[in-house]
Amino acid sequence: MRMLPNLLSLGRIFCGPLVIMLLALQSQTALAFTIVVMLISEASDLADGHIARRYSATSSFGKIVDPLADSLYRAMVFLAFLDAGWMPLWMVAIIVSRDILVSYLRIFSQQNGITLSARMSGKIKAVVQGVIQIATVMAFFIFGLHPEAWVSSLVYAGLLIATLVTAWSAVDYTIGFLRSVDIRDTVANKG
Repeated sequence: MRMLPNLLSLGRIFCGPLVIMLLALQSQTALAFTIVVMLISEASDLADGHIARRYSATSSFGKIVDPLADSLYRAMVFLAFLDAGWMPLWMVAIIVSRDILVSYLRIFSQQNGITLSARMSGKIKAVVQGVIQIATVMAFFIFGLHPEAWVSSLVYAGLLIATLVTAWSAVDYTIGFLRSVDIRDTVANKG
C-alpha cells in the first residue's frame, strides 16, 4: 500500500503519450478510448494523494513525482489538442510555461530555506484543466471531428478559460514566492 500512490502517479505519466496516440488516430472509437484513459488518469490523481494521506504513505519521491506526473500528463493532452487543431499554440505555451515557472519557484524556494506549498490556485487550475480536457474530447466525440461552428466556439471558450485560470495560477504562485522571500529577508534583517 505504501508504493501504490507513487505507482498511480507514475502510471499517469504514461497516460499522456497514450492520449496523444489515440487522438492522432482521428476516429470516434479512438475518442471513446481517450475519454476512458482521461477519466482513469484524473481518478488516479484524486486517489494517489488520498491513499498516501490515509495510509501514511507520503514520501519525498511522491512529493516530486505527483506534480511532475500532473504537469507531464496535462501538457501532453494539450499538445495533442494543438496537433489536432483544437487549440492555438499561444494557449499551450502559457499552460506549459506556468508549470515550468512553478517548478523553478519551488527550487528557488528550497534553496532559500523556504517551502513553497501548494496553493489553492494550483488546485483550482488542476480541476479546471481536467474538466475542460475531458469536456473537449467529449464534445468532439458527441458532435464529430468536424462539428458545427458553435461547438468549436464553445470548445475554444473552454480552452481559453483553462488558459486564463492557468495564467492566474502562475501569477498567484509568483506573488506567493515573492512574499515568502520578502518575509524571510525582513526577518533576517531584523535579526
